[in-house]
Amino acid sequence: MSVVRERLERWIHQSADQRCKCYIFFTTVGSFIARAVQFGRLPFFSDKYNFLNQVFVKQCWAWTLLLISIVTLLRVIWDKLPLRKVYLIVLRLLFGTLYWYTLTTIIDGIKDNVGRCSLQPGEYNTKQLCVTEGGSWKYVMDISGHMFMMVFCNLFITKSLEEIPHLENADTLPHQISRAFCRLLVLLFDVMMIFTILYWHSPPEKILGTLTGVLGYTLLFKQLSSFLPTNWV
Repeated sequence: MSVVRERLERWIHQSADQRCKCYIFFTTVGSFIARAVQFGRLPFFSDKYNFLNQVFVKQCWAWTLLLISIVTLLRVIWDKLPLRKVYLIVLRLLFGTLYWYTLTTIIDGIKDNVGRCSLQPGEYNTKQLCVTEGGSWKYVMDISGHMFMMVFCNLFITKSLEEIPHLENADTLPHQISRAFCRLLVLLFDVMMIFTILYWHSPPEKILGTLTGVLGYTLLFKQLSSFLPTNWV
């Protein structure tokens, strides 16, 4: 048990950059293994309407916004976090929201417009038209929005905690609680990623979802900084 606990703690405290590599590797390898082996389905986790999926995964960006905002506010109140750091965090949250909205819109658009209808081929070119006429819509490409959102949110939370000064050493109860909730949310999304890899989507769809999440992290935490004043970062 001590070995398992040690490895779990080590994984929880992995840096965002290390997580990027791990997510890409495990999604790629795990997706092809899952397709080859066809693992048995666990009733709760293979049900897309389960509580964790509906409340946390589908709302993962809202949870990310909430927790990072609380962490930032606590740092401002207790530790007088410099305003330039606050501006940077707020800017990333705004651009993160824009990226999340844009990518989910694109993913949904591809899913609903790139496919085949069970009715007359070529006559019903969108999911809405097909379903309205009583047909069923077969997706040609259904990029995993779950993988995109969970990878993006986990990297955003992890990197934000790394960049907010001294957060990991804060010993006040509010800091400890907020940090614990952040870590628990990241761990929950990691677990839900495993079951998404095992049960849902084709390998290319999961890999594309993961890569879009990593891309968002790279744009916000690597590229955005190059356009900002040096004393902000």
